[in-house]
Amino acid sequence: MTPALFASDFDGTLAFSGRIHRSDLEAAEHFRCLGGRFGICSGRDPGSLEAELTPYRLPMDFRILMGGAWIEAEGRRIEEHPLCGWQELLPLLRERCRFFTVVGAGQAYLEQKPDLPPPDRGDRCYLDSLRRAYALDRLPDGPVYQISCRAESEKAAVELAGEISCGTFDAVPNCDYVDITPFGVGKAAAVGVVAVYFGIPEDRIFTAGDGRNDIEMLSRYRSFAMRSSEPCVRQSAGRTVGSLAEALRAAERMAPL
Repeated sequence: MTPALFASDFDGTLAFSGRIHRSDLEAAEHFRCLGGRFGICSGRDPGSLEAELTPYRLPMDFRILMGGAWIEAEGRRIEEHPLCGWQELLPLLRERCRFFTVVGAGQAYLEQKPDLPPPDRGDRCYLDSLRRAYALDRLPDGPVYQISCRAESEKAAVELAGEISCGTFDAVPNCDYVDITPFGVGKAAAVGVVAVYFGIPEDRIFTAGDGRNDIEMLSRYRSFAMRSSEPCVRQSAGRTVGSLAEALRAAERMAPL
């Protein structure tokens, strides 16, 4: 039987404020035991993701990180896309964002506006995971793969993404955040790269997500949007589910392993 591939977003799909439900972990393990290929497709960077996953045992066949700029399969990096010219964005981000992060290979930098109100639970979870993984005190001195910035609101994030997106950068709003990656790099294309690596046909690729940065991925493949997603995200997916475990079970029925 031809194997299938399942790519899951992380925050808001697999993890909720850093916590992963046991039922989702068990469903991912069952999918892999049947011969499926399971992995994460996220805007997260390697360090903060690893910090979040440390308490859990989650075997994966692949990891698509930083919005598709960093692709790993079977424990090795198979593709990467550095972000060129990123320094020109710094003045705009300093003016318009509560904080932003610049992520390279094994390095990350955090810059925050002074006198901010205390971060909410989601921001705190993300920032804590970054602090566990990186020093955060200086800009990377090597290639940079992604910039993530926290806007003042979801509306501000959409406006900022529109200003940044051009022939050099892709900027995707996701709730109050904007993820900036190299132009033409995205989750959908990265899932395709992984599928080719494992020899899995497109009609046996499944994806799950909850944010606007998942829309292209959900639209391209057989997909599931989380019930908590915005209407535009749910409309881009084939089905709406209440949990990742529900999506994985449905994928097993749709493409028997």
